[in-house]
Amino acid sequence: MPLRIAQRRDLPNIASTYAAAFWDEQVMGKLMHPYRQEHPQDFLRYWRYEVAEWYWSYSHQIMVSYETKQTSGGDEEQLLTGVADWIRHGEGWERVWGIWAWWDPRNLFQRLVALRNRVSRFFYPNLASDPAISDVGSVVHRLTSHFWSGPRSSGWYLNFLAVHPDFQNRGHGTSLAKWGVERAREENVTASVISGVGRDLFYRRCGFDVEVGKATDGDGNPLKGRVDGGTVLFRDLETGQLSLPTDLTS
Repeated sequence: MPLRIAQRRDLPNIASTYAAAFWDEQVMGKLMHPYRQEHPQDFLRYWRYEVAEWYWSYSHQIMVSYETKQTSGGDEEQLLTGVADWIRHGEGWERVWGIWAWWDPRNLFQRLVALRNRVSRFFYPNLASDPAISDVGSVVHRLTSHFWSGPRSSGWYLNFLAVHPDFQNRGHGTSLAKWGVERAREENVTASVISGVGRDLFYRRCGFDVEVGKATDGDGNPLKGRVDGGTVLFRDLETGQLSLPTDLTS
């Protein structure tokens, strides 16, 4: 399926795709936004804020899948079908944008967008969310960060993958997931993802064939016992190039 780098004009459709795909998902939908039925626009606005910050972040690469159709005038029109937000972490992130690297002007824009979002959230709180677990992302990140250490500290991480319900089961998700796996292979770094419930086999088929743990484990984890899934999967370096820390081999 054809892919391309997301453009600014895509952001509204990207946010709508995430909102539609994650509407009934366990974490982003049911757990974090239990009142989305009553406040659907707040749920959509949440994704608009997130996507805007990702777009302007130098370490993020948003890829979109699409289909083309003929308009009544005979022209071709692209229909955005899916989206993947990939994060390049660790050494080598500057390869994402080549010569821009540290001088990428989006570093400044991202801070301005984040500030705008914070001000907007203050005056227009997200009524679809549960304030008691608003920090679930940061807590889970702290409890799982050890998975991305040592030889796995540099690579591509699949932050969020979504295919609009109208275009699912057509191969768009597979293409979006394999994009980062191929980039990781080219750069000789890892690729990783935290799998949603029932998605382990899908990601394994896309190349994430090494299971290292669960994002739902750990004392104080707000996901523990509340959601299923959460398998942390990697596509590791080529055989013989991934050396374990000494404390695991002794």
